[in-house]
Amino acid sequence: MNTNMKLKLSLQSRIFIGLSAIAVVSLTVMWMIVRPRYEASVMNERVTIIQQVQEYAVQNLDRVLASWAQVTQFVAYQVTDRPHEGESVLRNVMTLHPEIMQIRIYSPNFKDELSSNNINYTIPSFAFHDSVWIRSKIDSSLQTAWFWNAKNGQPVIVTRMRFQASSIPFVLTVMWDAKILQDYYLQMPLGGEYAVNILTSTRTLFQNQNTFDPRSVAVSTEQINRLQTFRQGTNDWHVVSAAFRTLDLRMVVAIPEHVVLAPVHELFLYTTWFVLGCLVLMLLPVWLLAYQINKPVKKLVEDVKRLSNLDFTQEIHIPRIRNLHEMGTTIEVMRQALERYQRMNVEKIILEEWKNKLFMTHTDEMIGLTDGTGAFLFRNERFDEFCSSLLPTRTLQTKQDVLTHPAVNTVKTTQREELAESLHIRLVQSEIRVQTTAETDTYFRVNDLSIMREEENLGSLLIFHDLTNERLIDKMKTEMINIVVHELRNPVGSIMGFAEIMLTDTSITEDERKEFLQLMLSSSKKLSDLINRFLDISRLESRRIDHPKVPIDVVESITSACELLKPQLLKKTLAIEYNIQPDIPAVTVAPDLFREAISNLVSNAIKYGGDSRTIEISLSATSSHFVFSILDHGYGIPAEAQEKLFTKFYRVRAYKSANEIGTGLGLAYVKEIVNFHGGMITLESNEAIGCKFTMTFPINFHQREEQNA
Repeated sequence: MNTNMKLKLSLQSRIFIGLSAIAVVSLTVMWMIVRPRYEASVMNERVTIIQQVQEYAVQNLDRVLASWAQVTQFVAYQVTDRPHEGESVLRNVMTLHPEIMQIRIYSPNFKDELSSNNINYTIPSFAFHDSVWIRSKIDSSLQTAWFWNAKNGQPVIVTRMRFQASSIPFVLTVMWDAKILQDYYLQMPLGGEYAVNILTSTRTLFQNQNTFDPRSVAVSTEQINRLQTFRQGTNDWHVVSAAFRTLDLRMVVAIPEHVVLAPVHELFLYTTWFVLGCLVLMLLPVWLLAYQINKPVKKLVEDVKRLSNLDFTQEIHIPRIRNLHEMGTTIEVMRQALERYQRMNVEKIILEEWKNKLFMTHTDEMIGLTDGTGAFLFRNERFDEFCSSLLPTRTLQTKQDVLTHPAVNTVKTTQREELAESLHIRLVQSEIRVQTTAETDTYFRVNDLSIMREEENLGSLLIFHDLTNERLIDKMKTEMINIVVHELRNPVGSIMGFAEIMLTDTSITEDERKEFLQLMLSSSKKLSDLINRFLDISRLESRRIDHPKVPIDVVESITSACELLKPQLLKKTLAIEYNIQPDIPAVTVAPDLFREAISNLVSNAIKYGGDSRTIEISLSATSSHFVFSILDHGYGIPAEAQEKLFTKFYRVRAYKSANEIGTGLGLAYVKEIVNFHGGMITLESNEAIGCKFTMTFPINFHQREEQNA
């Protein structure tokens, strides 16, 4: 932060920035350093809880499944031992276990079967394919199937056991209401959303939500797997997988990371609001205290400003604050002394000093004053801007810093010395060229006036006078003379050459003499056209000739100008397509200049393009302007040449248009005609469309001139 910025900040602003910085640093440390460590601690704790909860749920499920397996084995053993008491066995078992929905015993050797149904349940029907049965880890003859009741969506467990009674094979199936199992895995105290999946090695038996795919979880032979982390979709999941002891099943529990860390985020969010609240509570009393301090300081500053404006008549408001009271008293003593000096005509001296300072500040020249070491004592605004352009990152402190800067090159220097009583005056005049980041260099005349007394340098005055415009004008004059001489050289050379041949060569025939005279006449006409067009542009620029402006029918004027160019159109098999807005009003223009502008643009459209094209001319009007545009579908103009296109004697050096004859004055003449009418001409060009020139003329330009007059 620089000195100017510090001076602009009030006490309240500094307090606010300081407390805000403390709050930002505290919150940054809390969120960037403390929060990750706390998250890791909470994560370890929550993962341990998840593993314990899952282990407890799996143990309960195993306990129930083992109990049901024992009941199934018991029924099979009882029927084997007492085959004639099968029905009573089934009834007794169903009485003891009300969660049994159905017990069924059948044999592949008999059509009849023995079954018992619980009247409290509606028995669902299932297709018992071999693929649905899960082997038991307790008894190899025992199998279990997991189904869902389509009516109420509750799980149904079926246990199946094969046994023999009197050498006859039998199959026992017991259908259980597995709602108690569902409660175990759906009501685990994990909080928030979590995914529970019960799987076999080939398929998923249960899934409480489809946001997590359990198939990506690696299978383990351990009952409880270690914690695994998976990225699925937009969530990071923390997953624990547990194997059942009774069946070839495993339970996969997955909890999104944002659910695990939700307490951390809430805690730190509340902490952030608490810190911000404390900041507000601290800021308010401190702000009021700063205001009580700042109020007398402001009054003191206002009093000092009056002193700086040479107003010593009003007393200083002395603050009651102890630390400021002494300062106010000192300033009051100074005011009284200055008031006495003012009565002694010191005011006139101060006014002279301020007047000189204002003169130097508001002049167009760049002025700087230095002390004996060359350090600046004063620089006006233009000098400050110049120094900033040389070195934006820091301030140039001395005269040598400016004159020896790498961007400053001295072109020429002269020196003159004088004596004035006991003072030695040295004047160094030089011209410098400054190379900045801009496209053009800037030039200055530097007057360095130093005053010395014996060997002591008392100081110097630097005055920079801008010569850039003068140098640019000189450069433009030189370029214009070179262009004019180049354009005049060919026709003049042709005339001189043919005249010399006719005067010195006596062997030429009459036909050759006529041919030479015709060529001399053609070169003279070209030279005359070039001079006349150049003079026309100069007259338009200087407004030396008045071209009367009258309302004309622009549509008729444009079509008639195009008709005069019909031979050139036929020669290249070109056509003109008109797109004319209805009811175009009369436009106030100079008719001859308007037709010349149209003819120049149409002639260029014919020349600078291939054969068999269609030139499109569009005419439209608004309430205040008439718009003419011509699209040639020709060669187009490179982007780097478009800015110079309306410059006198400029021709595009493109290979396609190299053979076309021209003076380079046509478009410059058109631009001056448009400017003469207070209009505007624009160009749009690329390879797809060629060139599109658009001229905009005010409809009632004559009335506008009268209003401006």
